[in-house]
Amino acid sequence: MKRDPMTFSDGKMIRVAVVGIGAMGQGIVSVLGRSMDVDVVAVADVSKKALETISPYVPQHTLITTDPQTVFSRAPDVLVEATTTIPEAAFLVRQAIQHKVHVILMNSEVDQTFGYLLAKEAASKGVILTSDAGDQHGVLVRTISEVRRMGFEIVMAGNVKGFLDRRANSESIFEEAAKRRLSLKQCVAYTDGTKLAIEMALVANAEGFNIMQTGMVGPRANRVQEALELFDLSRARSLGGVVDYILGAEPGGSVFVIGYSNDVQDNFFMNYYKMGKGPYYLFLRPYHVCHFETPLTIQRIMKYHEPILVQRRRILEVGCRTKTNLQAGTKLEGIGGHHVYGVLEHPKILPIGMVENTILLKPKKRDEPISWEDVEFSKNDSRLDLWETQSRLND
Repeated sequence: MKRDPMTFSDGKMIRVAVVGIGAMGQGIVSVLGRSMDVDVVAVADVSKKALETISPYVPQHTLITTDPQTVFSRAPDVLVEATTTIPEAAFLVRQAIQHKVHVILMNSEVDQTFGYLLAKEAASKGVILTSDAGDQHGVLVRTISEVRRMGFEIVMAGNVKGFLDRRANSESIFEEAAKRRLSLKQCVAYTDGTKLAIEMALVANAEGFNIMQTGMVGPRANRVQEALELFDLSRARSLGGVVDYILGAEPGGSVFVIGYSNDVQDNFFMNYYKMGKGPYYLFLRPYHVCHFETPLTIQRIMKYHEPILVQRRRILEVGCRTKTNLQAGTKLEGIGGHHVYGVLEHPKILPIGMVENTILLKPKKRDEPISWEDVEFSKNDSRLDLWETQSRLND
């Protein structure tokens, strides 16, 4: 059922444009269509078929277009970028910044690759660029803020990964992608661990955290609470806090934060509140509901002029590892493809957001890293200028 915009108490609607009508984009449009203070003024996707799916969820005056650049003709206050593109999304976000439009990135790929640069450019224009509140990295940063405000030292920000297959490809996950209404690219990136690495890089770069080893530790567990025993928390604390994950634990879809306090009063009351004897405490957020939480991001921007998550430094990067033996001359697929998966590590390696459509210059065996020197870029690759500009930025 189509909805006409309803005015909020002050009579001013928040004008929102959504670009990228995949699984998340469809959900965002549907949820925002029920918001009392939001008017979805434009939606865009290069696929006409995708746009047909959201017609029932937007008011009649909404611009529905296959040209993302035209959404700015409707003067949105906020742009939600929900594609999985990288250079195209970066170009669109820069346009939004020039139009002084706030940006919410449901697109973690461009967020991790160029979000540091884009956030700096947004700030220079007085607008907000932020990750979304409902993705696991957004939920983690919100939980970190709560735990820190309660007076605890943050030792670990943790993700719960249900299943991991580094060799996943579009053929192996075809049925799973269909069941979950995901694109093949999305489902592969979730399954092979690339999405996990991207999310945890965003958290680390926002909060100043480190890793205990390349790729994170990622022990298997039955329950999230086992994280208190499975990690060397003393070492994690000595590193100033780390990001990591556990595999196969319940409740699925959760995130957790491990905090520290050796204060006698804290230890007494935390034990009284059934949180354990300490000094390490696990704070569990047993769900993240993605697009249902996007209105929280809009509220944070429009009411408080604050981001949910923004990269403030480049401490960690998501590098490439090969899924299979590759020959020299291979034109490499990027995130969610047959050739590479992402691993969380320190910088100076080729970021996975830069690998797509490059030419491999030397043969690689399975699980080998790919460096900048191992690939050739096309002369007109727009990502190179963006990367060079970002690399020149100072913290």
